Amino acid sequence: MTAHELARTLLEGPDLMVTVRGYEGGVDEVGYVKPPTPIHYDAHTESYYGRHSYHEDDHFMLMCEVCDIDNIEIPETLAIHLGGGS
Repeated sequence: MTAHELARTLLEGPDLMVTVRGYEGGVDEVGYVKPPTPIHYDAHTESYYGRHSYHEDDHFMLMCEVCDIDNIEIPETLAIHLGGGS
């Protein structure tokens, strides 16, 4: 789903709380929206990780785990992450 698809869907309904998945069936209210970040598509095969992975190179002298494993470059595709809590 893209940001515009999400916005259109949300605007079609009433003004309600928006939640994200929590632990053991619980949910959290969306607490933040991160800026667009490079994302690796289909980075994981294990279902518990989630299918995709954000490119992480913001740690001093630490390479992105996906780039390091697959020997690939920073992805050009960006994604916006919604998170729970405050």
